[in-house]
This record gives sequence, C-alpha cells and structure tokens, in this order.
Amino acid sequence: MNKKQDCIVSLIDLDHTTKKQSPSKLMSELHQRVSDFAHKLVWHKEVCFWQDSVLLLAPVDSTEDSYKRAMNDVKSMKDAIDALHACHAVSVKGRSFPSPKPPCHNKPRTIYLSASSFAFENCFTIEKELKDWKADWYIDSRIIKRIKAREGDFTPRQIILLPVRTKPRNVHGYKGSFFPS
Repeated sequence: MNKKQDCIVSLIDLDHTTKKQSPSKLMSELHQRVSDFAHKLVWHKEVCFWQDSVLLLAPVDSTEDSYKRAMNDVKSMKDAIDALHACHAVSVKGRSFPSPKPPCHNKPRTIYLSASSFAFENCFTIEKELKDWKADWYIDSRIIKRIKAREGDFTPRQIILLPVRTKPRNVHGYKGSFFPS
C-alpha cells in the first residue's frame, strides 16, 4: 500500500481465556491456527496476532463486493478459531497508512502495522462498550450498509469512535453469522 486507503480492520478475540486451566497452551494453539490459516485470507494484506487476539486488515474500495469479500475472509478466520475456542469479532471501517521505507539494517526485527491506530482503538472501544451483549460479531454500520447483512440480534447502539470530530456510529451485534441465510 503506497498511500492511505480505506480498509476494514477486524479484531478477533478469544472469549474467557483467563478462566481456562492452561491459557498459555490455548494461546499457543491460537497462534498456530492463525499461522496455518492466514494464507487462505486472499483479500487481507495484514494478519497480526498476539496473546489471545488477532488483528486483520483488508483494503476496500467503494464497491459492495470488496466489503463482502473482506468480511467473508474475517468470517473464515473466525470460524477456524471458533473450532478451537469460542471467540468474537469486531469489524470497523478505517484507514491504512503506507509503510515506511525499509531500513538498511535488519536488527532488531521491525514490524509496521498499517492499520490506523484510530481503527484499532475503535475495535477496543466497541468491545468494551458492548461487552454486555456477549455477541459473536460487533460490526460498524459503515460496513453493514455495504454487505447487506441480516437484521442484528441487538438494537444497534451509537458509540462515539475516533476521530472524535465525527458523529457517533451505530454498531450492530450478531449471534451467529451476520450474513442472511
């Protein structure tokens, strides 16, 4: 990516890892699962994972098809993780930023996340604000408008997201899939 671009930023988080008997074993299994599955995400440019979370970044254009392809990828990854342990996903429309030029050295290893920190933070804000829903999916209305999702299982809630100069956004919650049957 050579310039700022619209994207879908998704956070997939394992549910109740602290209540597991051996959370570090579960996290290792998650890391392996993500590592093994990431190559199947054709529309995503970045897959980052740590502890009990996964961050996905997929560029989108103004077409409905690009949003649908990106969300299909997220659903596939979430399904693969759900087969290991229950999880939930948060998806927001955001921006990505171009990578800096690679340094002329390779130590220490550097990792650049092109997902905007606003989009990343918005995922955490949504997760925190709507945790009482205990939903499988939390999706920004700017994505929902593009993918023709089914009716949500919760009344959409307006949440103030970054940047703060924008209007609050509706977030939709789903148990099970957000795609119509």
